[in-house]
Amino acid sequence: EHGQSTRSTDADGSQAAAWPRSRKSTMLAIILALPALVVHHNDIAPSNALKLRGGVALDTKTLNTINGLYHVGFGAALYADPNAFADSGASPIKYTADAEGPVGAFTSRAFGAMMLALSSAAYFDPESTGVLKAFAIAEALFTPILVKNIQDGEPAFKKKMWIFQSFVHIPLAALMLFKAFK
Repeated sequence: EHGQSTRSTDADGSQAAAWPRSRKSTMLAIILALPALVVHHNDIAPSNALKLRGGVALDTKTLNTINGLYHVGFGAALYADPNAFADSGASPIKYTADAEGPVGAFTSRAFGAMMLALSSAAYFDPESTGVLKAFAIAEALFTPILVKNIQDGEPAFKKKMWIFQSFVHIPLAALMLFKAFK
């Protein structure tokens, strides 16, 4: 039931209380993370060629900001609720079946914490090439996991959602690797 604590049974038969799952707490975590995502004005005027193609600059600061936003959304949601993107989660986007027991909850929440930490680096040092390289490596390391999730499919992984995610993640990972290590 949403808004109430859930209990899971460990292998030894003992019960462990999980964090309360609530749509309100998930949304609160996302809202609290938003002040860290202020996009600063870039004082450098775009060139005429840049204006012709839409004005998008792919400099380090812009790429770090894009990646910070990409990671903070998933990170805040998973940190608040390890099943945020699972069958019982608050998000309408479903990637997996529910995390199993306290180990599954720990793993999802820890993954969310790492994504939040990585996204905060883009806020604290937006022009850092080291941060850019960290994003590139993280996304490259996640790509084979994403592909494996597509291959494994149902019931644990929502194949169609992972295919959709691959159209966002894989080009972003390739761009990041190219820009970070050129």
